[in-house]
Amino acid sequence: MSKKRWVLLLILTLLLAACGGETEHAEGPVLWFCTGGERDHGPALSPQPYEGEMTPETLLSALLAGPDQAGLVSPFPRGVAMQRWSWDEERPGVLLVDLSEQYGALADVSLSLADYSIVLTLSQVEGVEEVEITAGGRKVSYRSHQLLAPGEAVLWDELADTPS
Repeated sequence: MSKKRWVLLLILTLLLAACGGETEHAEGPVLWFCTGGERDHGPALSPQPYEGEMTPETLLSALLAGPDQAGLVSPFPRGVAMQRWSWDEERPGVLLVDLSEQYGALADVSLSLADYSIVLTLSQVEGVEEVEITAGGRKVSYRSHQLLAPGEAVLWDELADTPS
C-alpha cells in the first residue's frame, strides 16, 4: 500500500473513530450525519434514527435532505442531488450511486465524511456490501479508491481494545 494511501487511511480512521459505537444503542435503521458543534474530540459521524422505506432511493433522499436532530449537520454541499442509483450487474453487492456535479467539489476530509455518511447509511440495505459514488457520472479522481465499504470505518471499540 502506498504511503499516501496509508496516510489517508490513518486520517479516515481518526475521523471516523467512534462512529460505530453509538449504533449499538440505536434500534432500527439510521442516517449518518456529521457531528456539529465546537467539540474537540469524539465521533465525526453520528446516527439519526430513520423511519421509512429501506431502499437506496429513499435512504439517499432522506440523507440528502439533511438531519432534523440537534447537533448533527449535513456533510453535503448545497444543491447536491441524487441523479441515479443501480446495482452493478458485474459485481454482486456493489451499489452504484451517481450524485450531481456539486458532489465533485468535495475533497480531503470533507469528501471522506460525505462518502462514509452515504456508505454507512446505504449498507443497511439488504445486499449492499460496497458502494461506488460518482459525481455527474464521473469518478472522483482524488479519492484513494472507488469501492467504499462500511467496514473501512474504524469503530471506537476497536481502537479502545487495541493495546498501546
